Amino acid sequence: MSEKWIWLPDWASDLALWEDDLTDVDSSARHTFVPYEKMVPNLGDLYKLPGLSAASTVVGWGMGALALLKNASGRKPGQKWILLSPFADFCDDDGDWTEQNLTFMARQMRSTIEPALKSFMEQFSDEFGEWQDDWFRAAKKMDPALLAEGITYLATNKVTEPLANGEDIQVYYGRMDQAIPPLQTLKLKEFLPGATFKERPKAGHWPPMLLL
Repeated sequence: MSEKWIWLPDWASDLALWEDDLTDVDSSARHTFVPYEKMVPNLGDLYKLPGLSAASTVVGWGMGALALLKNASGRKPGQKWILLSPFADFCDDDGDWTEQNLTFMARQMRSTIEPALKSFMEQFSDEFGEWQDDWFRAAKKMDPALLAEGITYLATNKVTEPLANGEDIQVYYGRMDQAIPPLQTLKLKEFLPGATFKERPKAGHWPPMLLL
C-alpha cells in the first residue's frame, strides 16, 4: 500500500505549482496538495481537512507549518511531519513584520490586493529562479478575504509550549531564506526537542530548493 502525503501551503501560496518536482520526494506515494483557500477556514481545527488524519506524512510550509504546530493535539501516532521554513512567531524580532503592520495589511488586502502582495514578494526578489512570479500570479487569483484572514492568523498565533508529541519531525530551512530568516526557524528548537533540523545552504524559501 502506497504512502499518503498531504501538503499544506504557506500564506497566499499554491504548492501545486511545483507538483512535478515535489512528488519526486516519494514518487510511489499518493500526494494531495491542499489549496490555500481550503486550508484557511480550517486553521483552528486543521485535522478536519479530508485525509489529514490518515496521512502517513504531512508537509507544512510556512503558515501551513505553524497551523500544524498549533493543531498538534490532533496528530495521529506514527504520522511524520516535514516542516519547511517554519517559525514559532512570525512577528518576532528577527522577522520583518510586526502585529501592527500585518493588521494594517489585512485591512488593505480586502480593498487593494496587489500592494500587499507586492510587499511580500519583495522578500523573494533575490531568490533563485522565477518562482516568485508564479507565486504572485497564483496569489492574485485568491479570495482577498481569505488572504486577509491568513495575515491575521500570522499576526495573532505563535507557538508558546513544547510539543508533547514532538517525535518524527523534520525541519528544513534555507540559509538564504529572506522571508523566514534561519534564526526564526532555529527558535523552534525550544519547542521541538525531538525534531531534526536540516539547513540547506543554497536554498531560500521555495519548497523545491528546500526538499530536493
